[in-house]
Amino acid sequence: MTRAWRWVPWVVLGVVAVAVLAVGTHRSSHPTMQAETLHIAGLVRCPVCQGESAAQSSAPASVQIRDQIGEELAAGEHQSQIVSGIVAAYGPGILEKPEASGVGVVVWVLPVVAVVVAVAGLMLAFARWRPHQVAPVSEADRALVDRALREDPSGGDSGGSGDG
Repeated sequence: MTRAWRWVPWVVLGVVAVAVLAVGTHRSSHPTMQAETLHIAGLVRCPVCQGESAAQSSAPASVQIRDQIGEELAAGEHQSQIVSGIVAAYGPGILEKPEASGVGVVVWVLPVVAVVVAVAGLMLAFARWRPHQVAPVSEADRALVDRALREDPSGGDSGGSGDG
């Protein structure tokens, strides 16, 4: 009976985890028009603001973009069509995330290449800084060192201080 009770908290934890995941992943299959408008507006930058998306900004240009998105959604256009129309009107710089084609590829690939080159450079530097393997000391080498240490370091003159 005691062994069975040890598993109860784990079973309860598993049931709770599954329930939380089920509730958390359940989303409405039809988002509201306003939510979809804000989602699409979040994909483009405010044309007059610095560092804000059209969804975040209250500038007249962003309000106009959001209104245009709402109208196009109501007309039945898809997200890709709406974003393409905004890019055609304002240029590719309006996108929050650059397209992965043309010059946009450089924006995505350059940081990855820089990190790979930096890691490779560090690995090369660490490999060069690693202490080199020292050859094992032979008995002949030990005997030579012992003999040198026993000899007089002053060159063999064991006489006094030379004041005579």
